[in-house]
Amino acid sequence: MSTSKSTTSTGLVDAANGRPVRRHTDTGAYFVKASGSAHFWGRVLDALVFLAGYSVVAVIAAVARNAMMNSGSLLAFNDGFWLTLYVVLWFVGLFVYGMIWGTAGSAGDAAAGMRSVRIKDGTTAGAWLGGWRAVCWSFFPFFVVMVIASAFSGGGGDTWDPKFAAIDRRSGVAQGQQPVPDPKAVAAEQAAEAERQNLPNLYGQRPDARP
Repeated sequence: MSTSKSTTSTGLVDAANGRPVRRHTDTGAYFVKASGSAHFWGRVLDALVFLAGYSVVAVIAAVARNAMMNSGSLLAFNDGFWLTLYVVLWFVGLFVYGMIWGTAGSAGDAAAGMRSVRIKDGTTAGAWLGGWRAVCWSFFPFFVVMVIASAFSGGGGDTWDPKFAAIDRRSGVAQGQQPVPDPKAVAAEQAAEAERQNLPNLYGQRPDARP
């Protein structure tokens, strides 16, 4: 079940960057989501790092196949085998990268100063779940579109997985600073209170006025 925004909002903002402060639903600890732009560029870097690593592995496999062709190995001429191998290497590579992402954090996390954690308690996915979450990227062709939309909307959630959020590790809250009341919420509350106090004076009537 997804966690709605209302269950984690606090009416507070981060003292360092002014972004909304939320609470982990199970522990009550404060956190601040990474900005949309930081989340977007962090995930772009993750994609580039993975593609670079996969390209290196694919080149090694191609060199090995060429060497096998020169030696006359029949397996080297089996196109189906090599296509399957490249697909398997893709998903294995994603799973391994996801294991790192779910434990120590990915390259994109480090560069953007964020970390993907569970909204309910702030824990990371772990190696096993992190690996499968990374593999899921290949089954969500609209992932990039959703990340771009998140960047423009200013959100820092992990888009297609509502149980996780990318938290800002450089925020004031993450550095031990106490959050402050949201000025907009305070202003709205003051305006509402002023309106309540002025209600008895409507139409020139005092609270003790008689008809």
